[in-house]
Amino acid sequence: MITYRKAQPSDMEKILGLRMGYLYETHPEMEKETEELIRAQIPGYFQEHLNRDVVVYLAEDDGKAAGCVFLVLINKPASPLFVTGKTGTLMNVFTLPEYRRRGVAETLVRMAVEDGKRWDLSYIELRSTKCGYPLYKKSGFTEDKSIYMAMKLFFKE
Repeated sequence: MITYRKAQPSDMEKILGLRMGYLYETHPEMEKETEELIRAQIPGYFQEHLNRDVVVYLAEDDGKAAGCVFLVLINKPASPLFVTGKTGTLMNVFTLPEYRRRGVAETLVRMAVEDGKRWDLSYIELRSTKCGYPLYKKSGFTEDKSIYMAMKLFFKE
């Protein structure tokens, strides 16, 4: 039976394993040096941010990690687009292959959305893969039609 809960600091190995599983799947060309840098950064990041401005929702099967969702909480000056000043970014929606098509990701996303409403977020945003798109549409997400064009300035790739 699959159980669902918010991760705690003692879940660091599960979080790391699920994060790396997601990255291996979405970035199969990842170089060993990049992988090592990411592995080294993740524990410190979650020690500083877990259950402060990042919530990790875990699915487990008899204590074994089955999937996760990260909700990054952002607080910024309010605008007409985010009147509470509080927004969220959903990321790392990942289910291990043997648990897919069983509603795991849907349940985890629903938990994050319910918390987002309770915390008075103006919105939750995400970037979807083609595979995840139907789940997000079903969960109420819509494509962002913005007057703003997304841009980035990379310092390291």
